[in-house]
Amino acid sequence: MNKREITGLACKILGIFFIIQGTNVLSNILTFLIPTPNPTGHEILLNIIFSSVYILFGVLLWFLSDKISAVMVKEKKHFDIKSSSIGIDDIHRVSFSVLGLYFIGNSLPKLVSNLTYSMSNGPNSITRVILGSVGVITEFIIGLWIFFGSQGLINFLNNIRTTGLKRENDTEEEE
Repeated sequence: MNKREITGLACKILGIFFIIQGTNVLSNILTFLIPTPNPTGHEILLNIIFSSVYILFGVLLWFLSDKISAVMVKEKKHFDIKSSSIGIDDIHRVSFSVLGLYFIGNSLPKLVSNLTYSMSNGPNSITRVILGSVGVITEFIIGLWIFFGSQGLINFLNNIRTTGLKRENDTEEEE
């Protein structure tokens, strides 16, 4: 397997996870809505939208896994045996990107649900919903940052790991 195939597989696995999460949330919502006397259409709609975003995100991850893996891992134009091997930096990059996708997928249903709720309850509730959504918005932004900035994170980790250590080149220069 090459880097893109592994990344695509990771996206598909994450997609299945979100589809299962969405199905689980939908079944929990239906479990509570069925015995509730006179649930409002507004409540039902919000809850169904919440679980549908999980499922939709999972389906998109599944079907767009090749395109997402092309963003996550850049392949070389020429084939080289050394470039086809998978190094630790590649594994880190894929792991960070998948983690970023997880944070995005986990926060997206909550953001959509909060936005829908604030629009339906008028302008007075918008401030309260925004203040209550700071954690979810932060999770979404961090997810985007981790997904698109995975190479920068790898470089940062490598710099931290080698800070204060003498490298082979440094010892040769001193002699």
